[in-house]
Amino acid sequence: MKPLIKNLYLLIFLSFFSTHLLSSFPNEHVIILDDEKSNTNNSLRKAIDISSIRILGSRSEFDQQINLIRNLLPQKYIKSYEFINTNKIKIVVNAKLLRKKFLDSNLSISLEERSSIAAWILCKTDLNSKSEYDSLINKCENFKKELSKLSNERDIKIIFPILDSNDISFLDLEQKEERLNNSYINTRYLSDESFYCEVTLTDENCYKTYSSKSKKIDFSKKYTSKNIYNLTADSLQKMKKVYLNKKNFKPVFIRISNIKSIEEYDLVSQELENIIFFDDLSLNQLNNNDVIFSTNLLGKISDIQKLFKNNPILSINSLNYAEIFLEFNSI
Repeated sequence: MKPLIKNLYLLIFLSFFSTHLLSSFPNEHVIILDDEKSNTNNSLRKAIDISSIRILGSRSEFDQQINLIRNLLPQKYIKSYEFINTNKIKIVVNAKLLRKKFLDSNLSISLEERSSIAAWILCKTDLNSKSEYDSLINKCENFKKELSKLSNERDIKIIFPILDSNDISFLDLEQKEERLNNSYINTRYLSDESFYCEVTLTDENCYKTYSSKSKKIDFSKKYTSKNIYNLTADSLQKMKKVYLNKKNFKPVFIRISNIKSIEEYDLVSQELENIIFFDDLSLNQLNNNDVIFSTNLLGKISDIQKLFKNNPILSINSLNYAEIFLEFNSI
């Protein structure tokens, strides 16, 4: 009885991690929107748009492919929808099928890894009028709500750092050239990217605060909150995109060590089938605790490294264009 319970626990545990971690790409997107009962089709179309941006990892590429996306039929890519509470609609998009559509159209896709952006918001006002102060606080709260909405749509965590007196003094300098180096604030929070915005009763201006080549606030160009968010998110996810070329595949062997049960073999086999980089997967050899598969690699070795990075179940021992050697991490 004890071995049976152990195997059952093992299978449930591994199945959970395989669904959420190994294949990396979610099979579906659950999207909750404000209720539009008067026109449900608009909500379904918006859900397809949101899912498309998540998969492409770029608002810019979404705009470039707008004709393709507008021709997608919601009834083909929407798995289900339901009205919840009194003012929300929950829509489940078939992300796996939508991703395949983009790959078949020779488009690159995002790994959809969870990332974070720090939004430094300085609300600037004088304290001469309580009513103006209250109005600005309300405006700043709405400003952050809009950024949070954009963040939820793209499934990127957004952080609003709490500014202390030193931060405010630094950011509130009137001479902008004195605060060009924003490494001071960028090192305060562990986020993948960041941007800076100034909000007053009359204006809302945002600026770039990070790039791979510089750690300076760029005051040469002003952005709206929506534009700076999408610009920053696109830059962030550009580093986490992959491209599959089905016309230029490479035969490769996948060796997996430390397989000690039929349950583990079934799990690994199923998960490899779900990985879009591997096409025409077949069992080649069983040898003690090693399993060898043959397949066609539809991508780059660097993409495989991205996919299995920090994975608790399968770790990379070595890899090249001839063989990918993985080790199964059993419980």
